[in-house]
Amino acid sequence: MNELQNMLHESVSRLFEDELDWDALTRYEKIEWPESLWGKIIEQGIDKVLASESSGGIEASWSDAYPVLRACGRYTVPLPVSEAILGQWVARQSGAELPEGIPGLLTQGFSIKESKFSLNKSIVPWGSRCSYYMAIHDSELFILEAQKQEVANQNNLGRDPRDRISGEARILDRFPTNLDNDSLLYLGALVRSIQIGGASAAALDLAVKYASDREQFGRSLAKFQAIQHHLADLAGLVASVDAIAIAACARLDRSGITDNQRNARFEIAAAKCRASEAVEKITRLSHQIHGAIGFTYEYGLHFLTRRMWAWRTEYGGVAYWGEELGKLAVENGGNEIWPIITA
Repeated sequence: MNELQNMLHESVSRLFEDELDWDALTRYEKIEWPESLWGKIIEQGIDKVLASESSGGIEASWSDAYPVLRACGRYTVPLPVSEAILGQWVARQSGAELPEGIPGLLTQGFSIKESKFSLNKSIVPWGSRCSYYMAIHDSELFILEAQKQEVANQNNLGRDPRDRISGEARILDRFPTNLDNDSLLYLGALVRSIQIGGASAAALDLAVKYASDREQFGRSLAKFQAIQHHLADLAGLVASVDAIAIAACARLDRSGITDNQRNARFEIAAAKCRASEAVEKITRLSHQIHGAIGFTYEYGLHFLTRRMWAWRTEYGGVAYWGEELGKLAVENGGNEIWPIITA
């Protein structure tokens, strides 16, 4: 990591380690909104790591923001930090200034007719808490205010809000953008890939510590060959998820996400497909190593594995992104796809 990445990694890790132990996560699952923690995140400017300088950000690259987004997964941050970071990058690309507050990212479930937006059961992370919504349609970025809003409160498997929003939305502002209609979907998929990598790494650390500390038949579990194989498989899976997400961030920094001869869509699709596919085996191995204790609520492995299972399908799952990869392969043809894979 470069100097900026190290600084961001240390800053967010220090905050989340202090604020998000298992007792705190248990408390936060019982309340609607951890206001104090959100205030500290805003105070440190974590939500604006990708924002423009005029918006109070540092205009970091996706590679620079990677440690921050990964920490959101590693510490299972129960707040829309990654959504706020993503929204600021979209605004920066479009020359937009966002209102204060929490953004809601609309990737589907909305329609526009005669400059009027309608939301139809749009699933929005922390939707009932959002101050405004963002949508991309026909080369324009729309900043929207909900009106006559109907909210169906629901949670994902990780018990984070994924509210269904219906009703009309008033256009607060609109900006021309070179981003495509599905750009928020791709960017959301990249963010979830990075978060899965962070949560997977934390699950590996827990498994290694437990196997080293726990004794059976007079020796630690880590001495048993079967456990060693499980740990090796788990480490390999975590490394693969991390590596492809890092590659996707690097390609996004170099080539962007809009249509051109070579953008980051292939790497993002591959990152989300790989991360979602790996979740099943990562959770199975980590729970097998822990045995029965890994399934108890008091032991915090479930904070990681439940969210990984939720994130694996958000912004598209294995089947969706596998199909997208197939389309990209067909479009590029046999002579061109191998250089893309090995770039």
